[in-house]
Amino acid sequence: MFRPCKRRWINPSFCTLAASAVLAAGWLATETSGQDKPSPGSQISGPPKYEHFAFCCMDGYLDGPRKEAMAPVTKAVSVDDEGNLYFIPAHGDSGLRVARMDGMVETIAGADYWHGRLNVDEGPASFIPHLQRVGGIGNPISTVVAVGNPLRDGPDGQPAGYLLTRAGLGTGLEYSIYKVWRNKEKGGRWWFKRIIGLGKSAPPTEVGKSIAAKDVFFDKLPFITTGRVGGKLNVYFHSEGNLWQYDDAQGTLTCVLSTADYLGKPEIGTRHDGKPLPPAEKIVVTPDGSFYLGWYQGNYPKGTVVKVTADRKKAWRVAQDAGDVNKRWDGDALRQAAFFGGPLLAGGTWAPDIVFFGAVDDAPLRRFKDGRVSTLCKDGEWREFPTKQASGGGELTWQACPPDKAPAWGRGWVMADPGYFYQLYSMGGGDAWVWRVGPIDFGKESIQKLP
Repeated sequence: MFRPCKRRWINPSFCTLAASAVLAAGWLATETSGQDKPSPGSQISGPPKYEHFAFCCMDGYLDGPRKEAMAPVTKAVSVDDEGNLYFIPAHGDSGLRVARMDGMVETIAGADYWHGRLNVDEGPASFIPHLQRVGGIGNPISTVVAVGNPLRDGPDGQPAGYLLTRAGLGTGLEYSIYKVWRNKEKGGRWWFKRIIGLGKSAPPTEVGKSIAAKDVFFDKLPFITTGRVGGKLNVYFHSEGNLWQYDDAQGTLTCVLSTADYLGKPEIGTRHDGKPLPPAEKIVVTPDGSFYLGWYQGNYPKGTVVKVTADRKKAWRVAQDAGDVNKRWDGDALRQAAFFGGPLLAGGTWAPDIVFFGAVDDAPLRRFKDGRVSTLCKDGEWREFPTKQASGGGELTWQACPPDKAPAWGRGWVMADPGYFYQLYSMGGGDAWVWRVGPIDFGKESIQKLP
C-alpha cells in the first residue's frame, strides 16, 4: 500500500504520481463542477451526484491540488457558505487547512510540527499554538468553525468571514479559543488572536446577561457552532449545558439558553436508569430560534434528544434510542427508532422541524422530521426501514437493498447549505476520502414509511 511522504521537503512529484496511481487503480467518482444549488423546499429530481472532493492519507503533509495533497482529515470539520472545507488533520501536525472549491488544499494556520507551550495571544497564523482535534462522527459542533466565507472579501473590501478554533490538549492553553482571519492591516496575511482564555470571570448563566469575551475564563472549554436564525448567521459557544451567542463586532458573549430552562422539567424525562438527566452535551439552534439538545455519554448507552422552544417556556423529549438495531431502526422517534450509539446531533438542522442524526457505530445519515426518523438512500430519497438488517444488515454491504436504493454510507457528515453534504470516510489509521454529495432535498417526504 502506498504510504505518503511525511514532510513538504520530500520531492512532491513522487507523492503526486503515487496518489494518482492509487486513485486510478480503484477509486472512481462522478466529477461535478458548478452545480446548481437548490433552494430550500425545491423539488429535486434524480439521484445526487458523488464528487470525489479530496484525497486524504494516513499521515503526511503536502499542499496543492486537493486530490493529490496529503492531509489526514478529522471528522471535526466545517464548511463555509461557498463550500470550502476547513479541517485540522487527524494526527501528526497542528495545521488548520482548507480544501477549496477551486481545487486546491491550503494551509492557513500552524505547521507540520508541534509548537508546544508557545503562549502567544496574537500574531501570524503560522505561529498559532497547537490546535485541538475534537469533534466526533458527523458532529457539526466542532473545534474549528467557519463563519461566513473566510476566503472572500465583502463589499467593503474586508474579509467576508473568519474561523474560530480551540487550543490543543496538553499545551497549557486548553482554555483558549482563537479567531483566525486574513488581516488586511498586515497585507491580507492569515492572522490569529486569542478571544477566550485571557480573563478570570465565569460566563453568565442567566439568559440575557452579557460579558466581554476577553474577560471570560471557561472551566470547561466550550464547543463552537453556528446557526442561521431569521436569516442572520449567529455564532454560539456551549459548555456544561449552557449556550452563549458570540458577537465578534462587539467582542461579547450573551447567554441565550441556561440549564435552568430545561433541567428538571418532567417532559424531558430521565436517564434510562431513572436518574435525572445531566446538563446537555450538544446544542444546535434552528432557523426559528428553537433549540435541540443532545445527550449520549450522560445517558450512556441510550442517546436522547430534547427540544426547547425559542421562548424557552417549553422543553420536551423528541427522540431516543428505542432498542436493538437488529429489531428496530426507523419510524417513530420515541418508540421505534434505534441507534447503535446514538442518536447524535449530526449535521445540524435544515428547518425548525428537521434535524439530522448520526450514531457512534452506525454510518447512515438519518433525519428527524415531524416526529419520525428516516434514512437517506443513494437515490436521494428518504426511507423508513424496520430493522438494520432490512436496510442492508451492515455498514459495508447493503444486501437487502438494490444498490441504487441502499442507504448512503459514510463515517462523518458535514451539511453544506443548501442541498449538499460532505461525506467523510476514515479507514484504520486515518486513510480517508472526502466526497461532496448533492443536490438533495432535505425536506422532502419519505417515500417509504412504517406503520
